[in-house]
Amino acid sequence: MNTSAFDRGHRAGERALHLLGDELRERRLSLGLSQRRVAAAARLSRSRYSRIEAGKIPTFAIVELCELASILGLEGAARVYPGGSPVRDAAHAGRLQSILRQVAPPMRYRIEVPLPSAANRWERRAWDAMQFGDGQRTAIELEMRLTDVQAMRRRVDLKRRDDPTESFLLLIADTRSNRRVLAEFGGLFADLPRLPSSVVRDALAAGRHPPGGLMLV
Repeated sequence: MNTSAFDRGHRAGERALHLLGDELRERRLSLGLSQRRVAAAARLSRSRYSRIEAGKIPTFAIVELCELASILGLEGAARVYPGGSPVRDAAHAGRLQSILRQVAPPMRYRIEVPLPSAANRWERRAWDAMQFGDGQRTAIELEMRLTDVQAMRRRVDLKRRDDPTESFLLLIADTRSNRRVLAEFGGLFADLPRLPSSVVRDALAAGRHPPGGLMLV
């Protein structure tokens, strides 16, 4: 298991609990209601409700949130958004390393590189890898299985918009299924020239940034 991803998620959950508790408490106070009255309306014990406001109930359920929000004249909702890199399997890590191990000085690389945060955006997305050198950056993404190609392109394009780099390399696992999808939806990749593996690997081995584009790996 990717413990760093688990820890990030745990910390994000704790922050969310405290933020929700603060919002419930501020709304309750603005309405002049006691904890006991709100708890009774929500069919909760006063103790549990008090701990919810304090952000100390890790089992706080979405249904409870929506019920409390309704009682306080609010709308409760929960959604998930594209964020940091998910837990990757060994196949993903192996294919990525098969490229990154070619990187030679003065180039260097890092994996799981977070995108820069913005004032209006709590950033949790990350590039699969980033190559650095000569004052430039090459962002690298690896897709193991192409399913919803349009959604994948939107996700990648948003990353490129929010963290522009001098070069971008999209790696696609060289499988029969992925080749079929690329042939069918080739128009969605018109901006990414197809790169021979030898061109990319030779550039990396020579200590240069590879050209931008799409490569099967």
